[in-house]
Amino acid sequence: MPGDVGLVAKLLSEVFGFIVDPDGYKQLARENQLLLLMRGINAAIKAEDWARVDMLFAEYRELRGQTGV
Repeated sequence: MPGDVGLVAKLLSEVFGFIVDPDGYKQLARENQLLLLMRGINAAIKAEDWARVDMLFAEYRELRGQTGV
């Protein structure tokens, strides 16, 4: 039981640190932005809106380049 409390405390510390850390929050925001852009790209492909695909993909590449991923 005491070991479980320590594990929970460590987990909360890691999660809280990620949320409070400005770089951690920015990374989370960028990952969400990339996800939304990819969803938009997929929707534009499905609609065969190639101009929008090009525009969204350019934004995706730029944001991905900023993240270094």
